[in-house]
Amino acid sequence: MLLATTGMMLMASTRELISIYIALELTGISLYVLAGFLKDSKSSEAGLKYLLLGAVSSAVLLYGMALVFGLTGTTHLQEIAAAISAEGLLNSPALLMGIVLLVAGFGFKIAAVPFQMWVPDVYEGAPTPVTAYLSVASKAAGFAVILRVFYEALGPASVDWSMVFAVLAAITMTVGNVVAIAQKNIKRMLGYSSIAQAGYLMIGLAAVSSTGSSALVFFLGCYALTNLGAFIAIIAISDKIDSDEI
Repeated sequence: MLLATTGMMLMASTRELISIYIALELTGISLYVLAGFLKDSKSSEAGLKYLLLGAVSSAVLLYGMALVFGLTGTTHLQEIAAAISAEGLLNSPALLMGIVLLVAGFGFKIAAVPFQMWVPDVYEGAPTPVTAYLSVASKAAGFAVILRVFYEALGPASVDWSMVFAVLAAITMTVGNVVAIAQKNIKRMLGYSSIAQAGYLMIGLAAVSSTGSSALVFFLGCYALTNLGAFIAIIAISDKIDSDEI
C-alpha cells in the first residue's frame, strides 16, 4: 500500500509523460497484489482480472504517449502544448489517434465506461479495506493526472477531446447508476456507483475551464469522504454478519 501511495503521489505531481507512466505502473502493480491478497477464489480472480486488463490498458496508454512524443519530440507537458500550437498539429490524424489512446488508457484507471469491466469483480473479491482504498485513492490520483495531461499538455487540442469526455461522462453515469440497482452484493453495488461517480467527475473535464476543474476537485473531495464512510459502515456490518450480501 505504501508503494501504491507513492506512485499516486508521483502521478499527481509529475509533469513528464515517462514519469507519469512509471508512477502508473508502480501504483498498478501494488494494487494488483492487494486485490489478490486474500488468496481465496474470488480474491485470486479479482487480482488476475485486474492484472490482465491493467496490462492491456498500460499498453494502450504507452502507445498513445509514443504517438504524442513522435509528433512533438518531447515528453514534457508544457513543451508538448507549445509544439502542438507551433507546428500546426491540431488537425493531425496521428495526434487525434494519440488522444483517443490516452483517453482509453486513462479511462481504465478511473473506471469509465466502456473500460470499467474490471471494477465489479475486483471490488467484490478484494479485501474490503483494499476496495475502499482503491475506490478513493486510485480515482483521485487518476483524475489528478488526467487534469494535468489534458489541460496542460493537450489544452490546445481541447476541441478534439472535450466532446469525447462529455459523451463518455453521459454513458458512464447512466450505465453505472442503472446497473447498480440490480446488484445483490453491496461491494459490487458500490463498484457500479463508483463508475457513475467517474461520469460525474468527467463533466468537469469536458468543461475545459478553471471552473470545471475546480468543481471536479471539490466533487472529488466530497466523493472521497462519503465513499470512505460507506466502506467503514460495510466493514463494521459485514464483520458482524459475515456477509457482503444485501
